[in-house]
Amino acid sequence: MGRAAAERLARRGAHVMISGRRVAVLEEAAAAVRSRVPGAVIAIHPADAGDDVAANALVQAASEEFGGLDVCINCAGIYEPVAITEMDAAAWRRTMSTTLDSVAYVGAAAARVMKAAGAGRMVLISSVNSPVSEPESAHYSAAKAGVSSLARSLALDLAADGVRVNAIAPGWVHTAMVDDFLQTATQESLSRLNMLGRVGEPDEVANVIEYLALDAPDYLTGTTIFVDGGQTAMAPMP
Repeated sequence: MGRAAAERLARRGAHVMISGRRVAVLEEAAAAVRSRVPGAVIAIHPADAGDDVAANALVQAASEEFGGLDVCINCAGIYEPVAITEMDAAAWRRTMSTTLDSVAYVGAAAARVMKAAGAGRMVLISSVNSPVSEPESAHYSAAKAGVSSLARSLALDLAADGVRVNAIAPGWVHTAMVDDFLQTATQESLSRLNMLGRVGEPDEVANVIEYLALDAPDYLTGTTIFVDGGQTAMAPMP
């Protein structure tokens, strides 16, 4: 989803910095965007944003590289299923650090830059697991609920400063994180996921990211938009 969003923003002329912990993945993503968007301005900055010092350095690097920061998109997350009775503190902290702490630290750093500029937009990637849950996902669901709550709090704190903050809650989307499920899923199981009976594509989420980052009205802030094929709108299928 992050790569798809980077491509969409680059096509609109945005200068984009992408970040993550794995240099090889960042380089591959940057090369892919450049190959699909001739002339795209793409920078990379390796960082573990679950560390507040690294998160601040990331935002500072982006602001210095491009002479400011207009948009911040937080989409870091990991999903490591484990039953709550078998979860240890390390598993809990690993998910919280990547999925919630990184969003809070980068968001706070970006807020300071945007507040000083008097404008900016943030898009936080939450999940359908923010209002609902599924087996073996207590840590992930709690983290994603925190992301949606954080979007509301940031929006409230920054409204008077011209900064708009919203979240997106994807359902099942075709990414590496759900590959194991998709490899074993039957058509029957897919039909029960949501009212559309399929998983989404990263670009379908990136479409909404682009809208919130560049096109949404100034009056839209503090909300979470669900891009889930109708999953959270329907009762469980028998």
